[in-house]
Amino acid sequence: MNLYELAEKTRSYRIFQEEKQVTSEQVREMIAVAGMAPCASNLQRLRFSIVTDEKERNLLFPGIGWAGYITEWEGPAPGQRPSAYIVIHAPCEEKYFTGIDVGIVASYIVLSASTAGVGSCMLLNFTPETVNAVAPAVGYRPQLLIALGYPGETVLLEKNNDKIRYWRDGNGVHHVPKLSLETIILKG
Repeated sequence: MNLYELAEKTRSYRIFQEEKQVTSEQVREMIAVAGMAPCASNLQRLRFSIVTDEKERNLLFPGIGWAGYITEWEGPAPGQRPSAYIVIHAPCEEKYFTGIDVGIVASYIVLSASTAGVGSCMLLNFTPETVNAVAPAVGYRPQLLIALGYPGETVLLEKNNDKIRYWRDGNGVHHVPKLSLETIILKG
């Protein structure tokens, strides 16, 4: 599989096969890949927490917003929830490019997960207090959550030149519009 095919396969999943567990060791391997990512001035300021314990996952779940465009949906039902989370923490002291570094390592993590057949969803909509109760990190604040689990839904890419809102059809298939190459390239 080439990188284009991997990127095409790496989707945001919001429904998982919860009974099929992603192990702490698998998550550690994904974070090891993220540790190889380039970062601003090679400062390597980000830290990670692994949440695989069922009780901790259940504490974390209510503090997460799952799908901004699907407003009537409160997130995956029991049995369809992620079996692991990664919390990406950044130092409380803000520095330039921290947000960019978070995006880079998150991309490495979800691509690494995809190579192992694990689905993921990057989540910015969460309650920091809930995350800190489960994964406290003195001197750091949670910047991004990544939900991990074996996919329990079908996600289809839709070629589209003007729409960006994803949706679920009557069969529960998640459709994700993507702009055409001609739309996203401004020059050249």
